[in-house]
Amino acid sequence: MANFLDLQTDAQRFAQVLADLDKRLQDLERTSQAGYRSIDGGALDIYDAEGNLRGSVGVQEDGSVGVVVVNSEPPPTPTAPTLEPVLAGLVVTWDGQWDDSYDTPADYERMQVHVGLAPDFTPDQTTLSATISNRAGGSVTVATATYDTAHVRLVAVNTAGITGPPSEAVAGTPKQVDGPDLSALLDLAVWLKDESVPGSKLVKETIGADLLAANSVVAGKVDAAAIGARELKAQSVTAGKIAAGAVETPHISVGAVRPDQIAVGQGTNLVPDPSFETAATANTIAAQGAPWALAPGNRTGVGILCDCTADVPAYFTLPLATVPVLPGAQFWLGSDVLVSDDFAAQAVKILARWESVTGDVLGYGVVETTAPEPGRWQRITGQVAAPQGTVQAVLCLEASAATRGWAVWDNAEATTIFGRVSGGARAEVGPQGVRLFDDAGDEAVSLVTGQPQFLTLRSGGTAVATIDDQGNASFSDVNVAGGLTVGGEPISTFLGAGPRGLVAIDYQSSSVTGGTSEIGFVELGFEAETDRMYRVVLDALANPSAAGGQIQLRLRDGGSGKPTITSSQLQLVAYPMPYANPQRVRLEHVTTGKNLGAGLHRLLITFRCVNGPSGQTVNLYGSSSGVGFLYVEDVGPYVPETGGYNNGGGTEPDPVRKYTKTYTASWSGSYANRSGYNSYYGAKCMQGYYSSTNGVQSSLIGFPSALATDLSGATIQKAEIYLYADHWYYAAGGSAVIKAHSHTSRPAKFSSDSESKTISWRRNEGKWVDITSVFDSTKWRGIALDPNTTNRTYYGSFRGAGQTYPPKLRVTYTK
Repeated sequence: MANFLDLQTDAQRFAQVLADLDKRLQDLERTSQAGYRSIDGGALDIYDAEGNLRGSVGVQEDGSVGVVVVNSEPPPTPTAPTLEPVLAGLVVTWDGQWDDSYDTPADYERMQVHVGLAPDFTPDQTTLSATISNRAGGSVTVATATYDTAHVRLVAVNTAGITGPPSEAVAGTPKQVDGPDLSALLDLAVWLKDESVPGSKLVKETIGADLLAANSVVAGKVDAAAIGARELKAQSVTAGKIAAGAVETPHISVGAVRPDQIAVGQGTNLVPDPSFETAATANTIAAQGAPWALAPGNRTGVGILCDCTADVPAYFTLPLATVPVLPGAQFWLGSDVLVSDDFAAQAVKILARWESVTGDVLGYGVVETTAPEPGRWQRITGQVAAPQGTVQAVLCLEASAATRGWAVWDNAEATTIFGRVSGGARAEVGPQGVRLFDDAGDEAVSLVTGQPQFLTLRSGGTAVATIDDQGNASFSDVNVAGGLTVGGEPISTFLGAGPRGLVAIDYQSSSVTGGTSEIGFVELGFEAETDRMYRVVLDALANPSAAGGQIQLRLRDGGSGKPTITSSQLQLVAYPMPYANPQRVRLEHVTTGKNLGAGLHRLLITFRCVNGPSGQTVNLYGSSSGVGFLYVEDVGPYVPETGGYNNGGGTEPDPVRKYTKTYTASWSGSYANRSGYNSYYGAKCMQGYYSSTNGVQSSLIGFPSALATDLSGATIQKAEIYLYADHWYYAAGGSAVIKAHSHTSRPAKFSSDSESKTISWRRNEGKWVDITSVFDSTKWRGIALDPNTTNRTYYGSFRGAGQTYPPKLRVTYTK
């Protein structure tokens, strides 16, 4: 009975264990499988139901971290805006609705406001005046260049930067000052108040005291009820007619000034009107006066110009904004700058002037260039930090110690950097990227734009992997799922540069008997490549039935079909048979895959007796103790024939030799609209279409004059180009269209050959590609990048002459 109870207890325990396991399994199945997942050192690609790449999350190919959206659908068409005229501008309102959609797309980012002169104008970068970021709609005030009727269209943009179709155009006319001068009104007010003036009482009674609201005119000139408020038209008083301090805070009613009418920073940028294209900048320039003025900006829009002419070195400073600051706060400052050829100054700057609560200057945070390149726009950027005691920063443009020439600024930037200024482990996040510091305060990770980037990974305080600021990498272990390249060359190039050894072999241990008629012995097939060299060898035993005569061995090629004794003959050897005993015979043939042709080749060894006694036969065979073999050996890359006949008399011409030479680019440049040289990019090589600013771009790359000398009279065997792509419109990469050109130096206008070759690239990838088919030794002296299409798959940039990883041309030729 006790044993039975024990068994019953054990069964109950076993049942309880099974129940617990079942519950834990169900809980596990309901738990998110991503709860303890991470993306280590890479990115997670996102595909739609059809397998199309739609985006990626994580570390992108340019080193940045974020969510990148690609291949998304364009946004729908927005409803037409409503317009309200204001002084020298229009208030544009979008109601958040769409003409061809009920819902706002999830990837909607902003609404562009475009202003044109004609109702059928096409929106582009030159007509972009403002943006509305609220998904539910909103209002924005845009300034107009004249008081003429303007036309406004809205264009939606998604997170991938793709624009949708424009809305219908709506016409609006800005308001213009059409009322009396304030000075005349004030004089009238004083006259009306003084009843001792003859006739004033009569006029006052005629006008009516009820026409003036209390405090309608301030500055102590007019009392309440002096002039009727209805006599002052809206927007009828210009800024120049009101003296400083004339309007007091109590006299500004709630709602009288809207946020869009105040010059404040835009988004995270603390600089009001950073592109200098609205009334805020115009007012700043008007108030400051000479030597400051408006001028054409960077390629499009408006910039701020400073005439730096001075008898003695002078500091020309233009305040843009005053912002509250905490001690230790960090800012990222930047601006596009352009100087004249005769510019002479200590530096061109954008700076933050640190001030205390009493207005004392505590120091300056300066970003500058001391040697700007005349005539070319360049961007200056840098990071600054506020000292102790700072309560505000005055953001300024400055030409320091200037005496001659002029300077222009555009696209100013002042953005807060989040993170501590100093001390131990910390993170800094700003517009240029991310920096991580270790416990010692040293930078461990720098993923920033415009500066060297590096990465150090540690485990337990020990560095286990590093990518330095030159792109050199060290890892404890490396696993490559895709292709591996070294210096732009696939690793297979290095492995395949030498002989690959045997590619096919057959052994013989039995015999075939033949007579005076040709007969086959053994067949062997292999795949040939046109850029390789091959050696075919037969080694076997021949045993004649009687002494005398010869045995002839032939190598025949049946191509991809069955070989026969009538197939093409590649080689013939003959051996005498003086004895009726076995002897070793050998056939060897060296050829090129180019001569054979790419693909399958079925080789056949045939033999027969000749010139021997009547009825003679011969056995061709191998044995267990003297095996015969036929093999095909890859002996290396293709080698062109360079020998020649020579009778030894010393009068024969020099034989042809093979050369392989590499030339580094000596010049390069980009061309806007496939036409004129664009100095903005310097030596960088741009291709494709990004916006109407530069249209469809192209580039030319040239090489030293030694190339023409070396290739004179030469026959090109192979031409290869090395290019490093540092950017593409899409994160997944793009395609380069390579052509050839005959320019010996950089021309003012773009031109190239029409024959092309299209090659795919990834971001930040440098590689060698074969361009033999588009390169001719007698004419071409460089290459062109010229897709000639607005398809953004072809928009990208490549490193140019004088930059890191410059273009190179490698030519293999005989001469």
